[in-house]
Amino acid sequence: MKQILKKTVLLILVLGMFSSPGYSTQINTDFMQGTSEVPSVLKDGVVYPAGQYYVDVMLNGSRTGRMPLTVSSDEEKSGQLCLSPEWLHNAGIFFLPEPYEQTFERVRGCYALGRKESTRLNMDMGAQTLDFVIPQAWMPAKNDAARWDYGISGLRLKYNGNFNKNVQSSNSHYGYGDDSLNAQGNFNTSLNLGRWILSSDMTGTRNVRGNEFTTNNLTLSTAISQIKGDLLLGRSQTRSDLFSDFGFWGATVRSNSNMRSWQTRGYAPVITGVASSTSRITISQGGYTIYSRVVPAGPWKLDDIASTSNGNLVVTVEDSAGRKTVSEYPVATLPSLLRPGDYQYNVAVGQRNDSNKLSDAFSSGNGTFALLSFDWGLPTTTLNIASIMHNRYQSGGLGVTQPLGQWGVFSASVNGSRAEYDNGSQREGMSTTVKYARSFTNNTDIQLLTYRYQSPGYTEFANWRPDERYGCNVSGYEVDNRDPDENGLYRDERYRYQHNYTCFTGKEKARYEARLSHWLNNAYLSGSFWQQTYWGSPRDAFGASLSASTTVMDDISVYLSANWSRTTWSAQDDYSGSLGVSIPFTLGGVRHYSSNTVGYSQYSGASFNTSTSATLSDRLNYRVNAGTDEKNNNYAGASVGYAFDRIQTNMAVSQSRDSTTLSGNLSGSVIATTQTGLLLTKESSDTVAVLRIKDIPGVTFNNSLPTDSGGNTVVYLTGYNPTTISINTENVPDGAELLNTSYEVVPTERAIIYREFGFRNVQRYILRVRDMQGNILTGGSATTEQGLDAGFVTRNGVLLMNLLAPPEKITINQSNGKQCSFTATGLKADIHSVQEIRCE
Repeated sequence: MKQILKKTVLLILVLGMFSSPGYSTQINTDFMQGTSEVPSVLKDGVVYPAGQYYVDVMLNGSRTGRMPLTVSSDEEKSGQLCLSPEWLHNAGIFFLPEPYEQTFERVRGCYALGRKESTRLNMDMGAQTLDFVIPQAWMPAKNDAARWDYGISGLRLKYNGNFNKNVQSSNSHYGYGDDSLNAQGNFNTSLNLGRWILSSDMTGTRNVRGNEFTTNNLTLSTAISQIKGDLLLGRSQTRSDLFSDFGFWGATVRSNSNMRSWQTRGYAPVITGVASSTSRITISQGGYTIYSRVVPAGPWKLDDIASTSNGNLVVTVEDSAGRKTVSEYPVATLPSLLRPGDYQYNVAVGQRNDSNKLSDAFSSGNGTFALLSFDWGLPTTTLNIASIMHNRYQSGGLGVTQPLGQWGVFSASVNGSRAEYDNGSQREGMSTTVKYARSFTNNTDIQLLTYRYQSPGYTEFANWRPDERYGCNVSGYEVDNRDPDENGLYRDERYRYQHNYTCFTGKEKARYEARLSHWLNNAYLSGSFWQQTYWGSPRDAFGASLSASTTVMDDISVYLSANWSRTTWSAQDDYSGSLGVSIPFTLGGVRHYSSNTVGYSQYSGASFNTSTSATLSDRLNYRVNAGTDEKNNNYAGASVGYAFDRIQTNMAVSQSRDSTTLSGNLSGSVIATTQTGLLLTKESSDTVAVLRIKDIPGVTFNNSLPTDSGGNTVVYLTGYNPTTISINTENVPDGAELLNTSYEVVPTERAIIYREFGFRNVQRYILRVRDMQGNILTGGSATTEQGLDAGFVTRNGVLLMNLLAPPEKITINQSNGKQCSFTATGLKADIHSVQEIRCE
């Protein structure tokens, strides 16, 4: 509202300057002291007047930022702006370099973009805007590598810690328990140095058994835009669809799908057709429109549809005459399915690291391996290949994922391995996996059917141990087990069966898995089943689950779940089930939720739990709960969470028959940069923006917390996702004239983006100046006591002054050669009313 009022006042003043019956294209300069020449800013035919400006930069009508702009006299004469690549980048003006190569002046190091056809730079002096008009075909994608921002150098520590302390009651039935303090903390540290990031993930644990520190990542990495992937050096994890992943110490180059636009991530079919005239193509799935585009007459091809889930795509083509053609494309997806032309890769070289202890972070062994994995989306199928090479282990895999139209999607893969061991033995084997998914209707999906078979000799590299001895040590001696029989059993395993030994190798044989989901009006049902068999085991492992949820009476949620499982080594099945109801209610203008659950399990029998929770504000939430079971184990508890500016906290206490437990959780981030010093914030995203408006507290950006006393705050971002960071001007002081109000950023993953919102402290005065007799002055230029230009008096006597400091005295040089002055110490700045003043 403040900005609108300011612009309205300025507009009235500008109109007042030239509101005269005698006004024409030739400006009367009599009111300007010492000059009769029309300034270039007021001349006809001057497109870019020489001078210094702060302009709002626009790109095809959309604001990208606010920038200082210096127009030279040469640029004024030529009618062409020549802008440096740095200026264009900071202003958010991006374009493909090839079409504009001829506009680059190498001597001056700048682009004269206006020389290119269909490209214009429109400068509006009244609105102080510079609008770039660039054809869409010559503009890069919003997350193109040219827009990437690697951020600034800095150190960041994300932390998430929790603890609990049990105090046994004096009347405890058991008389024992763990009264020690148990704590665990997760720490993610990264040191950003330009494009490189040194990062680590660590977990620290303290309990009655002692202290332990573990890590699964310790890398030096950088993004490489040319291959849409990352280079990592250090301790990391492999990624492959065909092999089990494992930790290793070495180097890897792997693709990063996040570097692609949202519309091209994941699988979606390519749909083609021919339009008889200009037509609109609309694609919907499950009743929701997911894509719409207008195409000209002729062949069309849609290869930028956003990633889809299982279910038919309904494609509607409406031509210019209103005729509609509707067709359906059955779609079923699997994780290994890629869209045509897409690819994923992983190349790794190093030594396997089997320990996640911090003390073993740099350890490795068993020799050097090389892994290659490549997935390629062909026009009608997806091909997967992978291989691991080692001097004592080799494996390879081949997979195919094939869409079957209305029959769903099918994938099959075959792996083979050969492993050598320290005892001279050697194992070879094969593994076969088949997966299937299908959508029967828009409401019913077979999410996944899986069958996997492994021969006795197949060994994953992740599980290969050269010093391993197979089978059990029967009767105190080792049995030669290198040759399996026709049932896949080794000699010591046959011996165990004959003597009823329960020990078995644990080697997987086959696995069956199925998941099914179904939507029924406002109810959702899902179920799953799996079965695992092992070589050398007389018992199979099973598991099944069923869940259902619905909403009744508009906002009451009802949910049901049941689970059953049987393990190979257990003689007793495990089963459980629960039925819950969540009822919302409003109290004191705040939405609360009351949840009640009845459950049953094999070990605790029947149980009942009730809780009430609410989010009271953006910072505060609470939860209270109580429960009991058929063994008379009663308990009650309460928790409260509060988000401070610098840390997220949660504290809880619970009381049972035998003990009292106090627990808590703390999370947040510590960020240190040269530009901002040390910052503490509750934001814990991998990618962040540190924003600053110097020494102005209480200002917010997007959904950030208010700035601190130094004017700093932190906003979470998503890597490679274009984001507009905007300042909330409502909390900016009236005297601060912002030099920019928003930035468009495309951060790389784990970058620390830094943006400073500059401003000038301006003292604004709106005066109506009269002479000693009370007559309105009709012209003249105003200067301060230091001789600084303070503006000029318009025909209606209005003087608008924007000064960086309060003046003491103002002198007006009138067009008739006379001078007058007035004392300005009593004037009030930044008020939206006209102040009357006499010039004597």
